[in-house]
Amino acid sequence: MQRYGGWMAAAAGLGGALASGAAVSGPLPGDAYEITEAELIDRRSGTVDFWHQEVDRSEGDRVGTFGALTTRGTGDWQTTVGLGTQGTEGADANAFLDVEGLWLWRDRHRDGYGLGLAAGLDYDISDDRRRDHFLLVPLTVDWGQRTTVHANLGVSHNRQDDDTDGIWGLGLDWRFTERWDVILQATGDTDSDEDARGAFGLRRSMLDDLVQLDLAYGRVMSSGEDDEFYLGVSFDAVRF
Repeated sequence: MQRYGGWMAAAAGLGGALASGAAVSGPLPGDAYEITEAELIDRRSGTVDFWHQEVDRSEGDRVGTFGALTTRGTGDWQTTVGLGTQGTEGADANAFLDVEGLWLWRDRHRDGYGLGLAAGLDYDISDDRRRDHFLLVPLTVDWGQRTTVHANLGVSHNRQDDDTDGIWGLGLDWRFTERWDVILQATGDTDSDEDARGAFGLRRSMLDDLVQLDLAYGRVMSSGEDDEFYLGVSFDAVRF
């Protein structure tokens, strides 16, 4: 989350699927989990996610908040729109907009594995400019009865620097009790080995998995200078 991409994109995280499907998550600023799952929410439904983040940094702590709405109609695709703020603690925060889309070619429950295509862009509302764009292929497979594995491979373009890099991610969700999940992930890009980031999260599911609470911790693995702390909530909001 060097570029603050870890915050809230959706309390769904690292690949942790909602009982009804998966919420937003990806390389753009948002939540603690940067991996995109090859999993959709239920047809004709919508989920809402809220996240809060605090990052301990030697040059000044950062804080952020984020909210997102993910909707799906009757097709094999869904869209997510999110709004958030980010900035140094005690200073004016910048507002940003995330737009992401996910299409599935293979469904995990139907075909035994999930495979699709995801894309998104990040817009800085305060400075009126586009920032990061991404395009990636997400893969999700079950590993036994309690574990789900996620992999991402794609490209990200930084409009400010006019720079395009490859991006990768590996994640694992493990349901160790009926209501508790452990989430692990590692993400990075081809620009530098020093950008590799790790995240660890705990998720509590409630009300027949309609509501989920997340506590997560993230850190750039090479430097380990910044400690990232996250609190998130996700819930089914709309049926239509």
